[in-house]
Amino acid sequence: MKPIVLLGGTFDPVHNGHVAIAEGAAHIFSPEKMIVLPAGNPYQRARLPFASGADRVAMLVAGIGLGSIKVVIDRRELNRTGPTYTVDTLQELRKELGDEIQLIWLIGSDAFSKLDTWHRWQDLFGLTHFAVVMRPGERQLEATVSANLKTAIEHRVATASELNCQPAGSIVYLALMPPEISSTQIRDRCQNGESINGLVPAAVCDYIEQHKLYLNNA
Repeated sequence: MKPIVLLGGTFDPVHNGHVAIAEGAAHIFSPEKMIVLPAGNPYQRARLPFASGADRVAMLVAGIGLGSIKVVIDRRELNRTGPTYTVDTLQELRKELGDEIQLIWLIGSDAFSKLDTWHRWQDLFGLTHFAVVMRPGERQLEATVSANLKTAIEHRVATASELNCQPAGSIVYLALMPPEISSTQIRDRCQNGESINGLVPAAVCDYIEQHKLYLNNA
């Protein structure tokens, strides 16, 4: 049984860094499919996303294609009212997909290092594996995270092939080296009238220009 890779984020907008991470994970894990989950109201952020959910979904549809790997844009977090919690999403997916299939949550090292601040974070290990995308020069995170998170993850580190042994609970570190691009950088360039060519997929660039997104980020 092939795994399912999950990629969450605000994608405000999706950019070439996201695409590189998705492509790298698809190559490593050869999943049955990749489920992309744009966030609705991320409870740890001080503000709502700048672009609407419909615009962010449209940019994802235009911007992420993985060849032979099926990509599904899952709108469930956009359809929720109130704060968005990853644990709720994973519990829903488990009910839909079953307890046996391997789920792999793709996450950047910065976000993963703060996992112990997430809602019901300890329950997450019973629902998914984590594939942590490391920054250049990083190897493991145990030395830089809180004592609680260190204790929770130090016995869970595995290789990509070892994830096949169980449906959830392990952590693999990925050295994918995506380009250093941020959505904030792209929004700032749009607001300043600067080009975003090369930072986002061409179809996403066209969409942003046509719909005049990110011209006022106040």
